[in-house]
Amino acid sequence: MSENQMKDRIVEELKKAKEAERITSEKIYDIVKEAVADTMAETKAGIEEFRSIVKDAVTAAVEGLKDAEANITEHIEAVIEGAMAGVRSRGDQTVDLIRKEISELETKLETEKAKLAQSLREGLEGAKEAGATLSEELRAQIESALTGIKLKSTELLGLTKQTVKEAVKQAIESGEDIKETVAQITKDATEKALKEGRFRAKRVKEIAEKILSGAVEAAEETGKEIKNVAHGAFEGAQKGIASVVESIGDKTREFIHEDLARTKKDLEAIEELFLETVLSVARRSQEVAKEVLTELVEQTEKTTSVLKKETGRTAKKIAESLKETGKDVAKTIAEAGSKITRVMTDEAIELGKKSVEVAKGAISGMLKGAKDALQKGKEKEKK
Repeated sequence: MSENQMKDRIVEELKKAKEAERITSEKIYDIVKEAVADTMAETKAGIEEFRSIVKDAVTAAVEGLKDAEANITEHIEAVIEGAMAGVRSRGDQTVDLIRKEISELETKLETEKAKLAQSLREGLEGAKEAGATLSEELRAQIESALTGIKLKSTELLGLTKQTVKEAVKQAIESGEDIKETVAQITKDATEKALKEGRFRAKRVKEIAEKILSGAVEAAEETGKEIKNVAHGAFEGAQKGIASVVESIGDKTREFIHEDLARTKKDLEAIEELFLETVLSVARRSQEVAKEVLTELVEQTEKTTSVLKKETGRTAKKIAESLKETGKDVAKTIAEAGSKITRVMTDEAIELGKKSVEVAKGAISGMLKGAKDALQKGKEKEKK
């Protein structure tokens, strides 16, 4: 149907509606919408033709209303809305189809992730069974290696939150360097979880929520060291995200340009999303943790945090990389897309223990480095 045919159709149908005494806003909306939609479908109109089609449709509707001696002011909104609904009709169908395809892909993705997790578990069990026939020393080495592999795959295995929770409980029980140990546990957990998949703002938010919740819940359940744990978890999660962001900045040339554009947009939203997540955890927490986390968010909003610095630096690197190749960020952003089944208290306890050992080892190394530096300084002064 040509645009002239569309105009004639609108005028004719408005005339019939008048004769049938059905000249209502609802009827006008339907007449204009269907005429515009059919015109677009039959002519396969491109975006550049939308303006002309809507202009002709509105003009024809106004003429038809005049001929029908209807109140144009009363019905003009129905005319405009009908025309716009007609323009959207084809696009809405396409969008609905794509949404359906995305939904199907998301379901497939979750299924494949579950299969991948199960295959990892089966492989780990196979290695463990092989160790059962070996000497006690070799068996211990194999089991230690298996625990290390699990620790690197907690997100895939659905153990991130529970592992952090168990690790923090054990850190509290040890009674030493609580804040520092929790910060190291949550930093390591955040880095490992984020590195298990593609860097996306949505994933950062989900993982930060698991790690912060796990840490705070551990402290609240034990009723000890809540302030130190909340401080440490906030600091560790923030530094873990910043560390992963830094690694992205160092690897911009490995990304395809569409990924770079989307990553840049995600980076610009990361700190805001992280602080939103902290507040979300705070709202669900008891009074002490709630107060600490809220205060930390307020302080961070007033300063330039380590996370803000790193995301800004990396976003700038990506912008420069895109600019070099003449890519337009605005045109290359794409959208994408339940949770892996949670398991295993025993595994979480085991992994939690390993997390504490790793964290304490890192802290011990830092303290030793500081003491050595101090000793060298004293020796220098004596000379």
